[in-house]
Amino acid sequence: MEPSQLGFEQSRILLDAYGIPVVGRMVRSRDQAVQAARELGFPVVMKTVSSEIIHKSDMGCVLLDLQDPKEVEAGYDRLMDNVRAAGVKEIDGILVQPMVKPGLEVLIGATQDPGFGPMTMVGSGGRFVELMADVAPGIGILNESEVLAMLGRTQAGRILDGFRGPALDKQAVVRLAANVSRFMAEHPEIHELDLNPVIVYEKGFAIVDARLIAGDPVHYPRRTDISPGTMSSLQTIFDPASIVLYGASNTGTVGGIVLKNLRRLGKVYPINPRTDVLQGMRCYPDLESLPEVPEVAVFVVNSETVVREFEKFCQAGGKGAIIISDGFAESGRRELENRLRDLSQQYGVSYIGPNCLGVIDNFSGLNTMFIPPHRTGIIREPGGIGIISQSGGIGMELMEMLDADRVGVGKWVSCGNSSSVGVPEILAHMGQDPRIDVIAIYLEGLSEGLKLMEIGRQVAAEKPVVIIKGGSGGGKEATMSHTASLAGSHEAFRACCSQAGFYLIEELTEDPKIMVNVLSILTTQPRPKGKRTAVVSVGGGAAVLLADQITAEGMELAQFAPETRRRLQDLLRENIKAANPDDLEQMLVNVGNNPLDLFGNCDDRRLMRALEIIAEDPNTDVIMAAIYLQVPYLSEYLPERLVEFRRNLGKPFIVSPRGLSTHVSRFREYLYAKRFHTYTVPMIKPLSIALDIWERYGRSFMGEAELREE
Repeated sequence: MEPSQLGFEQSRILLDAYGIPVVGRMVRSRDQAVQAARELGFPVVMKTVSSEIIHKSDMGCVLLDLQDPKEVEAGYDRLMDNVRAAGVKEIDGILVQPMVKPGLEVLIGATQDPGFGPMTMVGSGGRFVELMADVAPGIGILNESEVLAMLGRTQAGRILDGFRGPALDKQAVVRLAANVSRFMAEHPEIHELDLNPVIVYEKGFAIVDARLIAGDPVHYPRRTDISPGTMSSLQTIFDPASIVLYGASNTGTVGGIVLKNLRRLGKVYPINPRTDVLQGMRCYPDLESLPEVPEVAVFVVNSETVVREFEKFCQAGGKGAIIISDGFAESGRRELENRLRDLSQQYGVSYIGPNCLGVIDNFSGLNTMFIPPHRTGIIREPGGIGIISQSGGIGMELMEMLDADRVGVGKWVSCGNSSSVGVPEILAHMGQDPRIDVIAIYLEGLSEGLKLMEIGRQVAAEKPVVIIKGGSGGGKEATMSHTASLAGSHEAFRACCSQAGFYLIEELTEDPKIMVNVLSILTTQPRPKGKRTAVVSVGGGAAVLLADQITAEGMELAQFAPETRRRLQDLLRENIKAANPDDLEQMLVNVGNNPLDLFGNCDDRRLMRALEIIAEDPNTDVIMAAIYLQVPYLSEYLPERLVEFRRNLGKPFIVSPRGLSTHVSRFREYLYAKRFHTYTVPMIKPLSIALDIWERYGRSFMGEAELREE
């Protein structure tokens, strides 16, 4: 059934049952218009109602402040003329409503998202709603606190609170939005709902316009729980007592690389019917010839063989699988993938994949990646970071960046097609693992949005979940309401992240370095007491840029205590030349502020002394140092001095060596060897997210390994 706009009376009756009052009378003649106006009371408003008209004002289909019957008659004729001039073929009628007094125009709307179900939006309304785009979405049946949080992300919410005027009836807006969310949840046949504008007063509101678009009921995945069997199967996949590799082969092949990477495990059974020995290990012709039924199977054979052998593995009592092989739904063989999923559900054997890069668990030693280790940066040191990626390439890039930063990873998963278990299930698994402190996700598509939101809400209550999402561009080709033009799938995903408590990184660059720096800062720096940040620079340009970004991100530049400023001024006094002492004192007034420039002739002593003074400043929580190591008076011993300085520092110390010269690279390498992490841009956005996470969770995420020096 093609979606179509409901008539006014039908819409009014449906909405009224949910405490959503819409006033007015639909008329279809001049006489009916006059009668309706008399009954409602002058002055009145008249509007043309048609599914072909979204922006009524633009087409001259709204007439305001009609004072008497003659104006109503003339208005009726004028509306009909405007409709004909606009080429509108069919109208439902003319809506006559009481003329309401001016107030704040708010939009409350909703759509049915195919992945998340009902999504309600609230924010600034009126004629320019699309231009302003000042709305916040929420998923499911919303409670009052969720609507309040949504309003808190809009400019309309500030005005309701009384920005440059009296406070308006915010609670009425909250109740109305909650009622709309319940209405949409109980009416899946309503595709779009648009209340625009809702006029809000100091007491009460008036709904000036309402539009409902109906069609076939929208069905979306409603299940939000994960079975104990699935969780048990996943636990076995990550920590198997024994494992079988279908498609094992010699080095230089996919099967050979995976077999080599699996050798950290205790019991590994290669299967290849064409040989008896592989890489010094006994090789078996089939599952039946093994001395035991392995707990987990890894598949790197063709898709038809995967299905056949997976069924045998399930029947034999296997517990879980990792299917690296491609040739399934992604290449048009959906029937093969459906068969895999059916077998998984029938036997209770979950699998990761198919069409994935593999799985790494540095706690158990599991590694099923088919990329040669010398071609990538496979991290073998366990750490508190868990990575879940729907893209094998992005997942590998994240791991290589973390490896370059010498940051440990606990678990790494390339999800592939996710036809058995996907992001929500793996997130739940990592959420239950006490060794995983922070979870990073790269996401492109999502079929079970509600499950991700509900599982994520449970996980994010205990540990931070940081997400970047690809595929957020684009929009709908055509919409039938203001709300639909604002409510794309990415808006639903934003609502999911907000309600679940995820940290969504939307400032995407061409690489995921922002996420990497968030993870690195969180897991390698001590938790600060606050957010006040000091910037120290050898060379002023970097300090100015960093300070600008700090304020742009809404962070706080530390205001040095008077004693700190005095000590810094004394330190820099020798570097300032003045004709007489009075001039010197005047020039020192602007020295010793934050950001602090130590000048291009800075040496080790000046830099280290400045850092020591700032470290003792009671108004500084975080120290950021941008250092041009190329300047002539900084010595080769500076890295050692920085390591010694950090040893007793209880504050985050974010060091950014500027430049890419060989000298700078050697500096970084020495510090990395001492577990002293340095950072490249972008730094301020990651630091801002890390500060929010520290404040929210009130604990450190720094691993024990960071307390050791290599």
